[in-house]
Amino acid sequence: MGSYVSVAVKLTAGAVTVLLGCWLFTSVLEWVGARFGLTAGAVGSVMAAVATALPETSVPLVAVAAGFNPGVAEGAILGAPLMLSTLAMGVGGITVGVTSALGTREGYVKAPHVVTDLKYFLASYGAVLAATVSGSRIVRIAVSVVLIVVYVKYVFEIVRKGGSVEEGGVKIEIADPVKAALVATALLSAGAVLMVGGADVFASGLESLALLLGLSALTVSSLISPVATELPEKVNSVIWYARGRDELAMGNVTGAMVFQATFPASVGLVLTPWNVTGWKLTYILVPLAASGALYARMRLGDGRVEWWYLCCMAFLYPVPFLRS
Repeated sequence: MGSYVSVAVKLTAGAVTVLLGCWLFTSVLEWVGARFGLTAGAVGSVMAAVATALPETSVPLVAVAAGFNPGVAEGAILGAPLMLSTLAMGVGGITVGVTSALGTREGYVKAPHVVTDLKYFLASYGAVLAATVSGSRIVRIAVSVVLIVVYVKYVFEIVRKGGSVEEGGVKIEIADPVKAALVATALLSAGAVLMVGGADVFASGLESLALLLGLSALTVSSLISPVATELPEKVNSVIWYARGRDELAMGNVTGAMVFQATFPASVGLVLTPWNVTGWKLTYILVPLAASGALYARMRLGDGRVEWWYLCCMAFLYPVPFLRS
């Protein structure tokens, strides 16, 4: 019983810390966007996406640097886009569905600039699939270089996308722009530290629970740990969806998808054996299919997608694990 209590304490402490960090981070980031005239694309798809991608990005980098089993790095790299394109979208759909039922917002998401995110993700991850299927290390190295260039181009394009960010969250009453920027940086850093630290504690609790339940290490690494490392994106999006800030909410997820499909993927293609064959290809195919379906829906809907459509995407998440 004592072990279960310890696990419960870890899970609760981790979740509360992540929630606090996400609230602080999203609130300050909204103010930064409004105060300095940034676009929703710059705030949601670049700043928030990269910052909240820190937990899951650190896993493959540490695994490669420390010389761990290559499967650890490869699994972490492949698991992030899978989680974001399916389960995270489903969580967003549930949030929109519940809040619309309560009458606090409409029952659909409108985020036109996200179509650009999805376009870049499909192109980048499609290139990763091509390099994977080729079986050539030279092709993988060439594709990894292209992926980095593509992400830089994406950042330059996306910072111009989306409407202006409305004033919201915390208010920092400092007239001097330099002092305001310094205070905002400190608060954003504090929020990021809380998110990363809380996710680490939460992941530790999940791993302890898995051991108590007798689950295998593979199950823990491929199913449970990614849920914890992607927690900041999910919570940030829930907060923004509830506030009706759709471009920030969905952009936080799709921007992270583009980042994961470029920088971490390039690390995997070059610095690991990248032994992704057979059924393992579904780790790439499922995110491509889910994102392709979302891209088509949003193009047809002029940047809109219904909450139930996002919920349906969550059902694709278990597919790669069916034969693991």
